[in-house]
Amino acid sequence: MKEQFNEIIKSDELKDISINLVEQVLDNEISSDTLKEIPILKYLVAARSIYTSYSDRIFIKKAMKVLLEIGDINWKQRVDLAYDLNDEDESGVEKILMAIDRLETTKKCRVYGRLCRLKALGKIKYTEDFLRLTKLIQDAYLDDLILVTQFEKRKGKEIHEGSYYPLISLGLLYQEPSEQNPIEKVEQYYVHDPEFKGGEITFNYYLSDLGEMLLEYYYDLFPEDKPTVAGSPNL
Repeated sequence: MKEQFNEIIKSDELKDISINLVEQVLDNEISSDTLKEIPILKYLVAARSIYTSYSDRIFIKKAMKVLLEIGDINWKQRVDLAYDLNDEDESGVEKILMAIDRLETTKKCRVYGRLCRLKALGKIKYTEDFLRLTKLIQDAYLDDLILVTQFEKRKGKEIHEGSYYPLISLGLLYQEPSEQNPIEKVEQYYVHDPEFKGGEITFNYYLSDLGEMLLEYYYDLFPEDKPTVAGSPNL
């Protein structure tokens, strides 16, 4: 499968493929005329012919959901994306396919495709940052991540931990203790009254490096959540 997807990534015809065409290929309903018009589809046909199980077909569809998000950028940027991810253990294409294998929803595939787009366009400079965001997309319940935009207004303050637990558990927030309040001796009117007051320590929360990174790219990854001019989310 690596060879077929490597050819698709490099092809200038990727922009001509739609998810409808992908489904036609997977259902063996693609016409010979369409194959002549978009020759790159032959690699998708080859992948379908070799990998015939239901789970294989689901994987092919997931992979194409990712690739369609980078279809409108030029082929050299796509090739550079795969090249930048190469290391001594896996090729860039293998890394992308292994990442896709851990994406359990169509939405995650689209978001990961947008992440690949950011890397291909040079908006994410470091491969380590790309890989950390990849892991975040794989592990998160995506609807929780919008909390990072709401937390921006409360950083450095005490919060209700339950409201932001998803961000805390994903390592997007960290806490720092405040300075201890002064301890003062107070007058006791009754025997059970406290003799001292103060000494409290509050814990304030801040975005971690990963949280700051997600906030920076959030609306590129989730454009549907971008506020309108009026301040309400796009519908």
